[in-house]
Amino acid sequence: MVSLVLLLLQSPFDLQLPQDWFNTIGQILNVLFALAIRGYLIFVLVGMMVYATGLSDGLAKSLVILGVALYFGGPLIVNLFGQFSGVETITLESATSAWLQLVGMADAEIISILVWLGDAVAAICLLIGAILYFTPSANDMTGKGKSLMVRALMLAPILAFFHIAAWL
Repeated sequence: MVSLVLLLLQSPFDLQLPQDWFNTIGQILNVLFALAIRGYLIFVLVGMMVYATGLSDGLAKSLVILGVALYFGGPLIVNLFGQFSGVETITLESATSAWLQLVGMADAEIISILVWLGDAVAAICLLIGAILYFTPSANDMTGKGKSLMVRALMLAPILAFFHIAAWL
């Protein structure tokens, strides 16, 4: 039995592990910290856009809840992991540099692209909802049209806030 377990534990691949684990763990924690302090908006925006389309309400709600949870608990949890692992202190500057290294774009650029896509999604959902609502052939199309219009109108104030927040 022991020989079978040892046989199963062997890997046919020759994996090269990083030589300096502390730098790797520090980089991962810095990216997670940047995601916690900046990325929550990305999750909320994508969740609201998915909700407006009506494709998957469960996924949309999960993304919004994940964004809110990242906002409130993310920095605390990442800093606790950083203290337990013994890496250097995670700061805003180190998280920003790790974010730029990994993503290659500033968070404001990503959010502005998402707001632009959200504008397109809201406009398309509003237009399709109006077409379905004013189609007199079937009652179920009227209900779906109302739903799409209401969802697009729920997304519109959030997008308006992000348009105005750039100048605040």
